[in-house]
Amino acid sequence: MTNGGDTMAAELLSASGTALATCASNRFLDNHPEIKTQFGQSASLDWKLHFVERIGELSAAILEQEPALFVSRVRWSRDAFRAREVPERLLRKSLESLLEILDEELPVSCREVPKAYIVAALNSFDSLELQASDLDANDPASKLAMQYLLHVLEGNSGKAIKLVVESHANGLSTADTYRTLMIAQDEIGRMWHQAEINIAEEHVVTSTTKRAMAVLAYQSEKQPPNGLTVLAAAVKGNVHDIGVQVVTDFFEFAGWRAVCLGGDLPATEIAQAVKYFDGSLVLLSAALSTQLKAVRETIEAVRGLNTPCKIMVGGTAMHDVPDIWRQLGADASAVSPTEALSTGSRLVNG
Repeated sequence: MTNGGDTMAAELLSASGTALATCASNRFLDNHPEIKTQFGQSASLDWKLHFVERIGELSAAILEQEPALFVSRVRWSRDAFRAREVPERLLRKSLESLLEILDEELPVSCREVPKAYIVAALNSFDSLELQASDLDANDPASKLAMQYLLHVLEGNSGKAIKLVVESHANGLSTADTYRTLMIAQDEIGRMWHQAEINIAEEHVVTSTTKRAMAVLAYQSEKQPPNGLTVLAAAVKGNVHDIGVQVVTDFFEFAGWRAVCLGGDLPATEIAQAVKYFDGSLVLLSAALSTQLKAVRETIEAVRGLNTPCKIMVGGTAMHDVPDIWRQLGADASAVSPTEALSTGSRLVNG
């Protein structure tokens, strides 16, 4: 957690994000008037939104005292620029404009840390290439995922679901069947990021995957009830709830009463659900660094119940700083459904 000065800087960036973004966007477009021609009438709005996102990510990283969180998001943006054939020098120039604005607008006591984080991101620009596909033609799950995606993207969602369900019925383990679907989801996310598909196509795949999971959950064998209750939720701001549904299913198969609360839930609502269902374990998911504050607030709300409920966290927001769960106040973290099940069982059973 931050010291007082860093907390003030993070809060000031969060509170003044829109105003600072407007100043940075104006400075950027004034310094590079050719961009107005390139982007047309939407230039001002597009770049203002760009700066709003960067400032929010900067604030979140400072709040956790983790420069890697901001560096990661800038790299993500750089890759998106490359994939969409937007010169990545514009991203670099935009960060330089943001540096100028923060140096002018922030109080002296709040300037140095944000500037240091931006410099770290600028220095990392050339350190990573575009994310490669994780699909492996020699891996049966990857091969099945490729066939599944092909059917969905051809408009044959029913055929895709049948392929997966029949593979499960013919002996593919439940864990490997779910892994197949998650490989497909990871690949479709990569394809969207790199502008190989559009949002509508990504939504079709995600919708199909949820339908396939519902069939698998209904058909899969379940252990006898063990008297334990787990709740899973994506915290406020995180609308990506497919991961929490997967992990909920795994706990249900193992005999837990498993409650999937869905996505974008406020801290107080999650805490109330933990109390109502007498939860033994709660699983919280965050996709972006800007959602880590919501994770912390949710953990504090659950701790405030004074119950023995254990808390685990996960999601892509945790990937760049694997131990961040400790400073968020959780009891553990997990990167896969099987790890979540084994770690959660250990936590609850002592």
